Amino acid sequence: MMATGVVFLATSPVRILQEAPPTSPVEDLAGLIMALVVATLLIASLATLLLVLTGLLPHISRGSRAALTRSPRRAFLIGLVNYLFLGGISLVLTEIGEGLTDVIALLLLLFLAAVTALGLTGTVALLGQRLSELGSRTASPAKQLLWGTLAFVLAGVFPVLGWFLLAPTLLLLSFGSAVLAWRNRKALWDEE
Repeated sequence: MMATGVVFLATSPVRILQEAPPTSPVEDLAGLIMALVVATLLIASLATLLLVLTGLLPHISRGSRAALTRSPRRAFLIGLVNYLFLGGISLVLTEIGEGLTDVIALLLLLFLAAVTALGLTGTVALLGQRLSELGSRTASPAKQLLWGTLAFVLAGVFPVLGWFLLAPTLLLLSFGSAVLAWRNRKALWDEE
């Protein structure tokens, strides 16, 4: 079932191009404008999500940033091992069957996404801070988070390098840094 879906998605652009009638320049422009609007909304929603998570869970964000600063290799390895293990289990459960196994697979993927989003708050905050240091003046933490998010998203959509190297690496680092922040949560909460 999953293999059929993957094959369908992989061949969809070819099929669409073969079946699609020629379009007018106005339709092409409208499609481009719509794609830009959707991309802008996605960037804005990611920035808002990261701002909300940072505001609600500042300890995790600070801890994630500290873990990335202290031991980025360890964070990357933790992210890689967990993504391979939990992603592999999820894939196997999806292939096995229906019903409960699909729900468990979905919950595993949601867990990966949630922990990654928590770690991403620290990753983009660190990126924004370092970008701010490149400039002549310092920015507020909110501006740093926004600049870090924008840099992350725009670099992640860069063809090939962004898709297959940068974005996955930053997501693995984010997951690992969130796990390290959670493991060191007592020290973080005692700092306040």
